Amino acid sequence: MIADLYGYAVLPGQAIATPGVEAVLRRRERAGTAWTLAGLAPQGVLMAVLLPVGGPAGAIGWMLTITFSATTGLAVLWHRARRRERRILETYGWQVWPCRDQPVKVVSGDGERARGRRWTTENRVVLLQPDGQSHCSFPPPWDGWDGPGHRGPVAADEMWFAGDTRFGGVLAVPGGMPFRYVTRGRPGTRKGTPLEDELARRSGLMRD
Repeated sequence: MIADLYGYAVLPGQAIATPGVEAVLRRRERAGTAWTLAGLAPQGVLMAVLLPVGGPAGAIGWMLTITFSATTGLAVLWHRARRRERRILETYGWQVWPCRDQPVKVVSGDGERARGRRWTTENRVVLLQPDGQSHCSFPPPWDGWDGPGHRGPVAADEMWFAGDTRFGGVLAVPGGMPFRYVTRGRPGTRKGTPLEDELARRSGLMRD
């Protein structure tokens, strides 16, 4: 992996073995299941009652099918992200990357249009190459943190990363928490080694 080529430390073992990580994953998975049931069950019952009636009530039932489909789509995306998050942590060990926090321009539907796209500025964790230049950037792991311990920004010149920086992975504060599943808007163009590609496929970051 690129961290090896840069001479960065790669901690032994799987990242998921870090104390507390498994518990956070399980809590997220349970929360996603509960949210899915709470969102879909009432809509399903109302659809079953209203659709056969026809008229205005039936029209409402048809409108509910749209929200039901949207809720189902969000639930599928949520569970897919949680499965990939777990697979990444089971596949990779933590890589120790030098970093800095800085504003980075990213594509956003709500941003200002320039060069054919809409852009906005976000505060990002920038993983650094040995020469201090940017390798890639990701949202900070403490944003939206739902686990135990510290919830605000963390001042650090290093971050832990499990995954493949061409695609994404899990970014964490040193120690393993807070951590966050992160992806790149566009995959990196660097050609991976056979081992890198094998690990990326195993973790679900790279498709066959």
